[in-house]
Amino acid sequence: MKKYFIYIFTILSGFATAQTTNDQKYLLTSAGNTLGYSLLDFNDPYLSPLTYSGGGVGYDFQSQRFLSIENTRFSKYQKLSLLAGKGYNPPHTASMSFFGVNYGWGMRCHLKPMNKLRVQLGGLWDLDFMFKYLARNVNNPVNVDLGTNFNVSGSASYDILLFRKEMKVKLDLKSPVLGCMFVPYSGASYYEMFGLGNLDNVFHFSSLHNKRGLDANLLLEIPLRRSLWRVGLGYETMKWSANDLVFKRNNLSIKVASVFDFATFAGRKKRAPNNFISPNE
Repeated sequence: MKKYFIYIFTILSGFATAQTTNDQKYLLTSAGNTLGYSLLDFNDPYLSPLTYSGGGVGYDFQSQRFLSIENTRFSKYQKLSLLAGKGYNPPHTASMSFFGVNYGWGMRCHLKPMNKLRVQLGGLWDLDFMFKYLARNVNNPVNVDLGTNFNVSGSASYDILLFRKEMKVKLDLKSPVLGCMFVPYSGASYYEMFGLGNLDNVFHFSSLHNKRGLDANLLLEIPLRRSLWRVGLGYETMKWSANDLVFKRNNLSIKVASVFDFATFAGRKKRAPNNFISPNE
């Protein structure tokens, strides 16, 4: 008789454990890899008074995750962007090579004002670096764009039915508000600034009075059989000034991205559970 009670207790315990496991929820990290081709025009009066135009290739990695299972109103967000290319002056007598890196981290609040509309609003801190090289300049062939900003950022996505398939139209926006930037004097050499330590008035507070810009991406999210893809256009415009120099950058790009959700289990060999919570929903 005692054995029967043990069997019944074991079966009920296993059922309760399975029920708890099925009800338990897990956080997912939503990540995306983006490749793009850009058409750019930019002004760097430290290197040349002319506008340079050209093309470049870019790569973005971004990830997003809710703060906790209990708090799915807020998420943390990060993005890493790389851009490399070359531009030419109007008569095509000189070329300027460039390589840029941008890293940003921030938080967003998730809202759902309508049934098919999802909105995310928040702030993003980023660090921006771009290296530019103009071979025809003998004394000062190199300049660096360096700055850090607090940006307002957000996105909106809307569900649509296209070709009998549920898709999303997504708009991402980012604009700088406050920060700090490095801008040298015209004609001042990098040896003078960093070799001799003459760094007076090369770091400047930036805000809407001397730095304005917008980074926008309009994407169509397409679910396929075993993957999720985004295609669309990106546009960035930026203008900043200091030490009587005015810098400009405009970037129009075509983008293709693959999106996936993943979870880590601290190295344990365990099947991924079915109950996930993704910020991409």
